[in-house]
Amino acid sequence: MALLNQIEELAQEAARAADTKITAPFTFSVAGLDHPHIYSMVQGLLDAGAQLIHIYDRNLDQANALHQKFQTGEVVSELSQILHSEVDLIASSIVPSERGALGIRVLEHEKHFLSAKAPFTTMTQLHAAEEAVRRTGKKWAVFYSERLAVEAALLADNIVQEGLIGELFQLTGSGPHRLQAETRPDWFFDPLKNGGILCDIGSHQIEQLLHYARSKEAEVLHSKVANYAHPQYGDWQDFGDATLVTNTGVSQYFRVDWFTPDGLRVWGDGRTVLYGTNGFVELRKYTDVARSAEGNHLYVVTDQEEVYFSANGKIGIPYFRQLITDCQQGTESAMTQEHTFKAAALAIQAQEQAISLTKVGEKR
Repeated sequence: MALLNQIEELAQEAARAADTKITAPFTFSVAGLDHPHIYSMVQGLLDAGAQLIHIYDRNLDQANALHQKFQTGEVVSELSQILHSEVDLIASSIVPSERGALGIRVLEHEKHFLSAKAPFTTMTQLHAAEEAVRRTGKKWAVFYSERLAVEAALLADNIVQEGLIGELFQLTGSGPHRLQAETRPDWFFDPLKNGGILCDIGSHQIEQLLHYARSKEAEVLHSKVANYAHPQYGDWQDFGDATLVTNTGVSQYFRVDWFTPDGLRVWGDGRTVLYGTNGFVELRKYTDVARSAEGNHLYVVTDQEEVYFSANGKIGIPYFRQLITDCQQGTESAMTQEHTFKAAALAIQAQEQAISLTKVGEKR
């Protein structure tokens, strides 16, 4: 069968799997809206069939803005109103350094917790979360959106697992972001609150390594950070990279930065390349520079041929329906708890052991 036909069949299978909704009622609330990722999290839960009950943020304007966007859910003035309610799950994008403590409170009130990335900024927070999960039996989920909400990334996984590029042996990843400094709150520029660039946006890249390689263990071999062009923000970092290897021998190099130029039509030209022994898959997730303003592009090359495939609008996003089902049935189809925490742990390790390429605000 021609490669393009195989990819089209895999896309159709993935779409059928994604095109389902929950069959039993599921309720959720949101608490802590400091990062806009909460909007895609709420949208995903609603699309899966969940019901939004309460909205809380210490900044009332932020709570009202989310309510205005979705026209559902009651804005409440106290976090306790959510913690003592009967909802099934609480979702949050509170300041990263506060996500661990909030999640523990949520679990202790017998609710599941869904966090934006990065879920933790220190290993102490992560270990406390692991203990809370063991104690309560509730789920601590993290929305690693650069894989879970990208159709090209979902289809690429099927291509790899089907063996179309042979045996996977390496990933490379690029995760540039646009800074838009004037829109960022003060905590964004405080490494103690945001965790640093590798802990933050680097966590997306590390989660992809573990998933595509189907590995439970990996080691951070090298990592580096820098503040090349923003001395006004002190020890904040605008660049980072890292090299990892799994216990099965799959290696990864990734780089992340806050240097997306204003001329690009999207916030970042995120790319991933999956290398196999008989071919490779390149993902151009959010744009194809100077060619297409759409995302979800796949370029696939094997020993037989090379093809292009657009996954845009053809797969769907099954994560939120899978997560809800896992919460209801005690399964782990969306993401295992072990995987969730391992990705976070490796991101923190990469951040903690990173070599600084610059003094604060000074180039080498």
